[in-house]
This record gives sequence, structure tokens and C-alpha cells, in this order.
Amino acid sequence: MAGLMIPTKDQITNFYKTALQRSLDAYARLDDKEWGKKASDPWTAKDHLAHLAGTMQDETMLLTKQALAGEKGHIEGFEKRTDMLPFRQRTVDRLKDKSPAELLQMMRSGYGEHIALLETLSDADLDKPATSPGWDVPGTVRDLFFGSYLFLPGQYQEIRKASKKKLPHWIEDSSPDQVNYHMSRIFHYMPLIFRSDRGAGMSVTYLFTMEGEGGGQWGVSIADGHATSQDGEPAAHDVEIKTKPESWIDLSTGDLNAMWAITTRKVHLGGNMALAMKLSELFSAEE
Repeated sequence: MAGLMIPTKDQITNFYKTALQRSLDAYARLDDKEWGKKASDPWTAKDHLAHLAGTMQDETMLLTKQALAGEKGHIEGFEKRTDMLPFRQRTVDRLKDKSPAELLQMMRSGYGEHIALLETLSDADLDKPATSPGWDVPGTVRDLFFGSYLFLPGQYQEIRKASKKKLPHWIEDSSPDQVNYHMSRIFHYMPLIFRSDRGAGMSVTYLFTMEGEGGGQWGVSIADGHATSQDGEPAAHDVEIKTKPESWIDLSTGDLNAMWAITTRKVHLGGNMALAMKLSELFSAEE
């Protein structure tokens, strides 16, 4: 199977910078009441902001520096994927007393430092092997930056639930180039968060068709206990999932119920529906 096209360092940097600035500009529009609103179970919008700031400090920067030093990724208290949720809850709890303004400054500083580090790296640095306790298989330093980029819109969509009037959908407020980069990064990242413990023995190829501006096609295959991904339509596939990027994001965050989306034709399925319904079990960054 063909691989995915790898963005240049300049592309990675520019999209990362843009995502950070979009997030910071949006969050500056929220007031204390909105930061205190529940955004997910069990977190408020402010908790998700703490999650953003704390994860960069406690995980992302540490793993990036370890990979660049040729070390295996290791985080005390986060040794395996099942440790992720309790570890991140402890991070949020540690920052409970911080104000939204303080957390925003932490976020700006932490992500700014990560981007500044990216700007000093060569392609050879980006291709160095990297590991994370949240991944199924080893990746590269490049993947750590992809994951950090994806974390920004992912948490934005959660925080947005506290004030949808002030914060437009991430895709709605994106250019076609930004949409295509974002969707490509999602499908590139999926093999890293594959649940091999749940997909052992499977042999299946998914085709994802994202319609509209910035859309495209990507394939994800599972075989021999691992997942791989590619740009474009695979030579053969077992199931096709066709939707718009905005709907796909909403499915991923739980804002859109899968069965309702299929019933109302927001999502079109071709092939084996049972395999389509297993996606959320097979690919998850969290336990």
C-alpha cells in the first residue's frame, strides 16, 4: 500500500502556528462564566484549557526532547495507554487554581516553545524515531508534532461546547487548504492510535471519502495486527465512509450520533456496515 505524502517542515510549522493563534484568539473571546460551563463529561471549558496547557508541559515537550536525544519516551505515571486518562486528570487537577488568563499564558508559552523547537530541526531530526505511551507502534518526531497540532482543534471543539455562538466550528472557520491538511493529519495519525488488542486477526481496508472543499480520499488498512494509511483510494476496500469533514469531526467528538448521522444521510456507508461501526473501538487515543 502506498504511504501518505509527508508535509514539509515549513508546512508543518505554518499550519501549527495558525492553529495555535486561531485557538488563542478564540479563547480570548470567552468570559469567566463561559469558562466555568461544562463542556464534556466531566470537564468544564476551563478544565479543557488546563488539559491543553498541562499536556504540553507534562507530555508533549518531554516526549519530543527525549526522541531528539535518541531516548525511548518515558513519563512517570504514564507508562501505558491505560494510564492516560488518570494521568491527564491529575494534570488538570494540579492546575485547578489557575485562572483562565494564567492557563492561556501557559498554553501560549508552551506551544510557542514547541514551535520554536520545530523551527530549529532538520528533516533528519523530524524523521528520528519516537515513542509515546499512548501509541500502538513507534512513530517519528514528525508524528509528535502532528499529534500536538491535532490536539489544538480537538480541544477547541470541546471548549466550543461552552459557547457555540462565539466559537465557530473549526472546519467552518478553515480555508480549503487548512481543511485538507487537517483531514490528512487525522488519517495519517490513525495507525498510531490503533487498538491492536481489539483488532488482532482483522484484515480490512477502510476508504474515507471527505466531500466538499478541502476534502479528498484516504485509505486505512488493518492487517497482521497493525494499521497503515495512504493518500487516495486504495486498490480495493471493504467499507467506504463518505461524509463532509465537519460531520466527520463531529462524529469523532461525539457531537454527532453515528446512527442518526446514517439515518439522516449526513454519512453514507458502502460495504460492510458492521465494520464501519467498529471504528471507534479500533482507533482511540484514549482508553
